[in-house]
Amino acid sequence: MVILLVVIICGLMIGSMQFLFKREVSDFHVFSLGSFIALLYAYVTVLIGFGLIYTVFEMHDFAVLAGEYQAGQSYGVTLYNSLYFSAVTLFSVGYGDMYPIGVGKGIVIIESLVGYIMPALFVLRTVNRT
Repeated sequence: MVILLVVIICGLMIGSMQFLFKREVSDFHVFSLGSFIALLYAYVTVLIGFGLIYTVFEMHDFAVLAGEYQAGQSYGVTLYNSLYFSAVTLFSVGYGDMYPIGVGKGIVIIESLVGYIMPALFVLRTVNRT
């Protein structure tokens, strides 16, 4: 069940990111509000997607987060903490109050890579109009 939920969430994230990267380059202008909103949409989707992945694991008793975070809390608190951790990881802030354990380390590596690569790809795609 956990794997199925994670696969569905990943599929939705990839599908929403296609909106950003599969559009024609001529649809974007170098400094347009539309391109900013598209990038913001992609970031929010990735942030929520990874937050939901952390939540799914935590709610099914697969510990992926540790630190000041306490496992076994209500769904709302777990979702809030997972979204917070996802945002801190995606934007490479890393306050240190929460950290990944177990399978969470691999998920964090993927999320961090996405957080670094996504803006670079967006800039290359927007600026490199040939």
